Amino acid sequence: MVNEERLRYLIKIAKFDVKDGKRCKPMTQYARKDYVSLQVLKSFVAGTVTYGLMVGIWGLYSMDSLMKKLTGPEIVGFLMTLAVLYVTFMMIYLLATYIVFHVKYTEGRKKVKKYYRSLKKINQLYEREGRLKISAKKARD
Repeated sequence: MVNEERLRYLIKIAKFDVKDGKRCKPMTQYARKDYVSLQVLKSFVAGTVTYGLMVGIWGLYSMDSLMKKLTGPEIVGFLMTLAVLYVTFMMIYLLATYIVFHVKYTEGRKKVKKYYRSLKKINQLYEREGRLKISAKKARD
């Protein structure tokens, strides 16, 4: 005979495994600080490469005008402007990364806790069924 309550919990667990299992796995392996720091580090590398590519493409596109405008002292000002833009870009990008992954970790951790509560409830149902079977067997004997 099928235990409907246990079946509901098993379905919840199966949905979690299919839908959120892979995404929430890091939430069980890392502390919040470590998880968010790792994502910020990845974003730092990706942001630096992206900024470099954007500046490089822009530089190639406007090479003629850059060569005409930039002479000795103007190069230092131009490089300072690029540095300030880089720092500003990275600060905004890393702050957004921090917020997004902090929220993702919090939500994922809640889902993992619900998953573990469901597992615990299923285990309790199995134990209760086992005790009932043992007591029924003893009553028959």
